[in-house]
Amino acid sequence: MKRNLLFFFIISFSTLLSAQELLTKSTFDNIEYVEAIEWSSDDIYCAGFSFKTAINDGNASDAYLVNYDTKLKPKWSLKISDKHSNKINSIIRYKDKIYALVTQGKISPQTEDVFISLFTINLEGAIENKISIGRAFSSPSNIVINGSNLIFGYKVPDGITYSADSKSEIINYNLATKKLVRHKSSQYQATPKKILAEKSDIFLFGNYIHPNQPNIMAYRNGKYSEISLKSSKTEYFLDSYINKNIVTVVCAFPGVYGDMKKYLKFYYINLNNNTVNSKSIPYEKLGWSDQHFDTYSTGSSSWLIIENHQTKALQYVLIDNTGKISKTLNFDRDNGNGSWERYMIKEGMLLNANSSGIKMYKTD
Repeated sequence: MKRNLLFFFIISFSTLLSAQELLTKSTFDNIEYVEAIEWSSDDIYCAGFSFKTAINDGNASDAYLVNYDTKLKPKWSLKISDKHSNKINSIIRYKDKIYALVTQGKISPQTEDVFISLFTINLEGAIENKISIGRAFSSPSNIVINGSNLIFGYKVPDGITYSADSKSEIINYNLATKKLVRHKSSQYQATPKKILAEKSDIFLFGNYIHPNQPNIMAYRNGKYSEISLKSSKTEYFLDSYINKNIVTVVCAFPGVYGDMKKYLKFYYINLNNNTVNSKSIPYEKLGWSDQHFDTYSTGSSSWLIIENHQTKALQYVLIDNTGKISKTLNFDRDNGNGSWERYMIKEGMLLNANSSGIKMYKTD
């Protein structure tokens, strides 16, 4: 009887899976590691870098930005290689310009002497402007457009060694006035991963949720503050979004030596009264054995990459802020391993880029 129930469960679960068809794939001429993708109308942009440089010392890198059509046929490619280390970390297209956050400088096994700049690139792939932001450490966050403002976050170190103290900073760049406004954290924050901006509210989230410290930088109605989620463990940040007056933060505890009780966690920040509530869901209750950290946000739910406990197959799952899974897609393991994936799922299509190339799938 138990075997019959298990068989029925597997068959029923498989009916929830949506198959996807690989429509087209393009391999990279130069990119080894993909950092960001952008899909704007009939144009797709992929940013990445390669350690295969003229210097070839294992630390130098060249940055690339490639423009594709929706059939993934390359239209143009931009290479940035004027420094020892060059990386395009984040990109966004707004109207007739592409904006890119580029870190450049000298990297060695002991030090990282790197500065971050905001590049303005036209639709033909030519650099039109470069604004120096300041000394940086690690990768910056994504970029968002809020009105006429371009907003992002990055980490500011006190020195060039990896042990140097650091703080995080929110940058608000007005595209009309060309003015920069900065908001620096009062103390250490985890490396910026995602920024949210809605009307006069800005929130910067790091890649970890550390206990006993502020976890979120917030700038609301002209006032700066820092928010602690009061986690009892160090958790991995996955996604965040704003719905009405609630900021949802999606995190995961992937297990550590001595504590393998893995769980997915939702924090809910009420912007009206500043209260924080949370909800944890064990992986076993979700039917997962593992979960990866590359996500895609719809603005009200999150696409995650998970490993199914029964089949050990990798899958994309769309999960809302209550933990309900509304859609599941199979992951193409012939074209990726679930780590360091950059993907977007919209309009019945899946765009995925990793070291094996860039792919377009039909999901419906």
